[in-house]
Amino acid sequence: MKLFALGHRTADPAPTETPTAAATAVSYLARYVNRDAVFAHSGPGPDFAPIGQLFYLDRGIKLREADGWVQLRLRYRSASGLAEGATAWLPEAWTSPCVPPGTLTCP
Repeated sequence: MKLFALGHRTADPAPTETPTAAATAVSYLARYVNRDAVFAHSGPGPDFAPIGQLFYLDRGIKLREADGWVQLRLRYRSASGLAEGATAWLPEAWTSPCVPPGTLTCP
């Protein structure tokens, strides 16, 4: 059984591209919940019916905003069981943008 190719190994080539500002910038569309056990609503405001709860680090894509509220489409099933792809409204202050690799990210 042959595991490795025999022969001369060249040095690893240097990277051909450097990260651009866009690649390292904060993504303001991908957001995570920065509090625990918050009610997600069906519309932009506390008068809209709650549809469930979201927990710290639940995450999604920001679809729109209105009056200090943001609508998120969940990227994964939430910790409380809201389905992947569900949309929910939260106060914008209860969410934070995802940041570049090396810190908290939103895959």
